[in-house]
Amino acid sequence: MADQPDLNTIAGSFAGLQSAFRPEKATGVDKTIQFNFTGREAGTWTLIVRNGAVEYHEGAADAPSTTVTVDSDDWLKILRRELDATMAFMGGKLKIAGDMAVMLQFQGWFDQPR
Repeated sequence: MADQPDLNTIAGSFAGLQSAFRPEKATGVDKTIQFNFTGREAGTWTLIVRNGAVEYHEGAADAPSTTVTVDSDDWLKILRRELDATMAFMGGKLKIAGDMAVMLQFQGWFDQPR
C-alpha cells in the first residue's frame, strides 16, 4: 500500500495533489505548471494537467504554460491552508510567470489535499 501523502515535504505535496485531483473538473484542460522551489527543499518540479488526468515529476518542463516560483515551506503552508495564496502573491512570496489564469483555475482541479 502506498504511503499517505505528506504535506510537509514537496514530494508528498505532489502526491497529495494527485490524490485530491478532480478529473471531472479538468476535462479538456491541457496545462503544464513548472514549480521553482527555493528554500529548504529547493528544486524544480512539473505538474501536468491534461484532459482529466494529472501527472507530476521532479525536473523542468519543456514548455510550461505557467511557472511558479515560491519558497518550498511557503508552498506547503499554502496547501495546508496556513498561508493564503492570494496574500502570498500580493506579498511577493509567490511569483507567477506566463499564463496567470492557470493558477486561478488550479484550485478548481483539486479538493483540499490531506
